[in-house]
Amino acid sequence: MARQEFCHSFIKELKIMFHIKLNLACSLIITLSATSVADEIILMNGDILQGSQAEKTDSHIIWNADNFGNLSISLDQVRTVNGVSISNTPIEISQSIREEAPLASARRFFGESFSGSTAAFGNMSSGNDERNEWGLDSEISWLKEDLRHRSALGYENKSTDDNQSAVEYRLSHSVDWFFKDTWFWSNQGSFGANDNRAIDKFYTLGSNIGNQFWDDDEGSLLAETGIVWISEAFIDGTKDDRVTMSWSSDYRKLLFKQVGLSHSHQLLVAIEDPDNTQLSADIGFDFPLINNLFTKISLEWTYDNQPVEGVEKIDRKLNLGVNYSW
Repeated sequence: MARQEFCHSFIKELKIMFHIKLNLACSLIITLSATSVADEIILMNGDILQGSQAEKTDSHIIWNADNFGNLSISLDQVRTVNGVSISNTPIEISQSIREEAPLASARRFFGESFSGSTAAFGNMSSGNDERNEWGLDSEISWLKEDLRHRSALGYENKSTDDNQSAVEYRLSHSVDWFFKDTWFWSNQGSFGANDNRAIDKFYTLGSNIGNQFWDDDEGSLLAETGIVWISEAFIDGTKDDRVTMSWSSDYRKLLFKQVGLSHSHQLLVAIEDPDNTQLSADIGFDFPLINNLFTKISLEWTYDNQPVEGVEKIDRKLNLGVNYSW
């Protein structure tokens, strides 16, 4: 009973937070649309000049700076205008650039590498089978100097005709320090719960060495290995604390210049009991709809060779939803 009350309370609080954030986002968008957006140019040396673009030639941009008047700036010294590369910008700053001002503001705070995605999926059935399922997945990352931050949030709710709700959620954050070229030292933590696997709550802390083999507009690949401490409290009252060896990878590739392919996995092997092993993997495709909106299809697979009593070793899940990326 206490578990059900916690789940219902958590879902209620999540919906309230979602509506608050949605209202704040709408207010911000309306405010930015109703007011003029100050133009801003960022130079290669990091200098930021407020003002407006007066003219652009093949080699220079004439910038009417608020504090210095008209300046003639070589294009190879310009990084962005309002967060957008100057390379293909027309003489007048287009309306599309102004519409990207909120994202440009976020990138000025988090850094030029700020990126992320949000996916929503769900289904509802009625008749002989009364069931509702919905979920959200969100990821963001940003790089400041030698530190990269990666955050992820996942939430899923399933309810059946007998009003039984199964909740799964996970929140994680990692900080990667690039100490040499593409090599980095990563420290991460996460917490969550998974009713489907009878896990009331879990916590993880890990430290890994990884390599970012490549990361560009066409795709990316990273691999990590290290030590992860896991603490799991099960619904039946039992608990499992263990230190594991971890190996994980994340691969993304743009196919035919428009279809996104993604694959990731993580293998965990307990140091004191190598037979206690977990493997999770997923593969997905993003098919373009409009602009940065995609139809997302993904298959998730989880294997646990020592699950709690009454739980199957293997879980499979096929998701179909909508994904927005930036």
